[in-house]
Amino acid sequence: MKKLNSFLGTGFALSLALVFLVSASSASAAVENITIGENMTVGSTGSDVVVLQGLLSELGYLNVPINVPLGYFGALTQKAVSTYQAAQGVTPTAGYFGPVTKLAMHQEFATHNWLGLLNW
Repeated sequence: MKKLNSFLGTGFALSLALVFLVSASSASAAVENITIGENMTVGSTGSDVVVLQGLLSELGYLNVPINVPLGYFGALTQKAVSTYQAAQGVTPTAGYFGPVTKLAMHQEFATHNWLGLLNW
């Protein structure tokens, strides 16, 4: 991803990655809109967590080891959310994916015109 970012620019590379994420997520090419779903914190599980982890990974905030399955909101995801919160100016940076962080993510994605890619 880093080589692609330097060659094409971070915004284009992320847009391309989001297209792949959408394509891989389902036959209907829709990604669950986690900005209107349930709040998530350590211990949360399910498809919303998988979507959050995929987005955080594509944004460069989460690096899940190869043999670790997605879908559980643990310490790695909490740290990634906390780092994302700090980058977006969300306080406190507790790693809780709640209303303030959801709004920040929605606004960031809208600014970059990524909402359409995600069918949000």
